[in-house]
Amino acid sequence: MANTDVNWAEARRRLDEIFPTRECSLLWQLTHYAATGQTFDVTFYGREPSLEVTLTQEFAFEFLNAVAGERADDINRLCRRIGFSDGSSISLAGIWTLNYMPHDLDISNVDLSQGEQQVGDQGETMREIICNTYRCRSRAEEDFFLARFIAS
Repeated sequence: MANTDVNWAEARRRLDEIFPTRECSLLWQLTHYAATGQTFDVTFYGREPSLEVTLTQEFAFEFLNAVAGERADDINRLCRRIGFSDGSSISLAGIWTLNYMPHDLDISNVDLSQGEQQVGDQGETMREIICNTYRCRSRAEEDFFLARFIAS
């Protein structure tokens, strides 16, 4: 069971120190997913999310080579068209979140009450944030995506 006594303000402060911009965080995550091939959900500012995807092998290979060689021009070029295993692609600017999501996730016994914790900068609950980022249309969708997020 996850610890429900998380100091979210302190966690956010520490993350802001490590990743001063949203782009820094996303680039770190892309590097991780390119290296590991793990599945994740990607949410977008302008469209429905893609669920349990990976980065395409071609993108991952080129991206890791560009990062290893510290080739900023190549990294910038690659971030204009990030490819996912479901066939979609988008620029880094269009990505809202990347959320680790394993294929074998068991959500049958997830405590959804954790979703009522206020974790957002403006006092939003985890449920509200999940509802917004995953574009939920019903309480059932909220419960489903919240359970996946908590279990992951």
